[in-house]
Amino acid sequence: MSTFDQPLPDVEVNVPAPADFSTALAEGFARRVSALAQRGRAPADGVRWAARAAFAASRATSEGHVCVSLDELAQRYDANADDVRAALLASGVASDGTETAQALRPLVVDGQGRLYLARYYDYERRLAQSLVGHAGASRGEAQQDDPVSRVASPHALRERLPRYFGEPRDDEIDWQRVAAVMALSGRLTIVSGGPGTGKTTTVVGVLACLLDTRADLRIALAAPTGKAAQRMQEALLARAGSLPPELAARLPQTSFTLHRLLGTGPDGRFRHHRDNPLPYDVIVIDEASMIDVAMATHLFDALAQETHLVMLGDKDQLAAVEAGAVFAELSAQPAFSDEGVGAIATALGIDPSRLRAALSSARSDTSPNDAPPFADDLFGAPSEAIIDARSQPAPLANCVVWLERNYRFGLESAIGRLSVAIRRGDAQAALDVLETDPAGHCAAAFHVDTDAAPSERTIQRLAAGIAPYADALAATLGEAAFGTAPQPLALFDALNRFRILCATRLGARGVDQMNAAMAAQVRRAARVPLTAGAQWFAGRPIMVTRNDYALALFNGDIGIALPGADGSLRVYFRGADGSLRAVSPAALPPHDTAFALTVHKSQGSEFDHAVLMLPSTFSRVLSRELVYTAITRARERVEVVGSRAVLMRAIATPTQRDSGLAARIAEAAQEGDC
Repeated sequence: MSTFDQPLPDVEVNVPAPADFSTALAEGFARRVSALAQRGRAPADGVRWAARAAFAASRATSEGHVCVSLDELAQRYDANADDVRAALLASGVASDGTETAQALRPLVVDGQGRLYLARYYDYERRLAQSLVGHAGASRGEAQQDDPVSRVASPHALRERLPRYFGEPRDDEIDWQRVAAVMALSGRLTIVSGGPGTGKTTTVVGVLACLLDTRADLRIALAAPTGKAAQRMQEALLARAGSLPPELAARLPQTSFTLHRLLGTGPDGRFRHHRDNPLPYDVIVIDEASMIDVAMATHLFDALAQETHLVMLGDKDQLAAVEAGAVFAELSAQPAFSDEGVGAIATALGIDPSRLRAALSSARSDTSPNDAPPFADDLFGAPSEAIIDARSQPAPLANCVVWLERNYRFGLESAIGRLSVAIRRGDAQAALDVLETDPAGHCAAAFHVDTDAAPSERTIQRLAAGIAPYADALAATLGEAAFGTAPQPLALFDALNRFRILCATRLGARGVDQMNAAMAAQVRRAARVPLTAGAQWFAGRPIMVTRNDYALALFNGDIGIALPGADGSLRVYFRGADGSLRAVSPAALPPHDTAFALTVHKSQGSEFDHAVLMLPSTFSRVLSRELVYTAITRARERVEVVGSRAVLMRAIATPTQRDSGLAARIAEAAQEGDC
């Protein structure tokens, strides 16, 4: 019987009473850890601090943090942090982080005063070691037998890039080409850019350059959710027409969720890991901002040494629902060595001084709020965008690039100016953009609605947005009434033209209420009854919320219910290639109605017209990143509904997640140099 399986004595742990599930879990963990300390005959002070630390660390992970500051924990109880550290290390249930993974105790206190659950400390340390290994290859340590790097010399790329990226359109630095050179030359490339900045175009060009030389190259595309994976595949296929047919035919024909990519074994563990790496030469991960520290660790554990990994995302979007903000940390600030600048400049056919100037300008233009505290640890101080190749290189030098130029709506458009203002935390500038046309006829508009529940005027405005879907549904059902098989493709197109995005699930302005209101509007407009005894009706759109590998349905997949040939409802799903398949509603995995989505669930999606519904009062779920993510789901038009005060406070509230990943990366880099 293990120590954790033994019955626990009654222990006074002095933590708050449970108010929700995560708090109850934290309290239970605190009781168990304090009991372990007591069994080990720890001093009373050690038992008490073990309980407090266990509760704080467990609660922090449920709020998205990887660790918690020991200083903050000590201040909470009016204690000295050094005394708390000493008490924890004397309790027998805390490690100092120097032990192997197997020897770690339930709690870890690192040398910089961060408190972890042992599992999350191990995640960070493993991830850092893998990152440093792959980043080292990006600084020219690639082996000669690498099938990708063999064809990526700067002079070879100078001839090849124009073939798939065209000639430069102006004298500005083309950051898509810079990203392509980095992806072709190094084994770790992190590309951050908002919607419309050309991430998919860059990937298509990179894959074309590779497939033109190696037809048998093994390539995998993946994303955190099924919807994001499908969007990636659709975007790739849409741009394949710009390639020669023989190359377009070689592009990957499917994409995976990360869970599918790694594979789930019979014991619930991933099939691919350090001892059984993924069998690919190149892996491209989209929507990487959604990856938490645990999934990032499993992904990097499963990379073969020679695999080239390209991570695409938007550092300003919402971080993962689970603990960690890995992509935001890794893409916080680009940095390049002199050697890296020279290689990129040669591949682009420009003078290195031009690239240095552009890099320095981009770095200096970044506001202080955009660079989190860990940025200097990973990339050097703000004045060190170019790192002297003769000095010790930054751990992630030559691995990170930002795509700033927007090719969809332009940074001078209303949506562009709004997104920039939000990223900078300039709430007044954002409101100024939204209020340039109070009638809401422009591309970005704000509608004041401060009551607890949306006003009737707001409901009618939302109903007008969903009306084209109701019209398409009525037409589809009318055709089916004459014996014609349902044609849901037009419905998918209509659904993607308009979507309501909510900050919360519950409440009068949450997803559940908005879905109920819009379902009633659509049913009334299309004259569709409810199926007896159920919430189902013809035209109901749903989003899958849990992976089902047997049905090949994944979190984020969108389906639409329509009557089949026998009159019974079936839920149709559209594949990336436009194909359709139908599933019985009774067989579906967990799902929700999808007229309205939480902003979190909307990641990886784009809509012609999006409406952000803010809660009537400020909530801790609101943040700058949430507003930015919602705004950038819109391709053509965005509206915000709520109060000015709530919006401005949300924009002024950046997400802060406690993490020690930068410290772990610095330690791993130092160990690698020893």
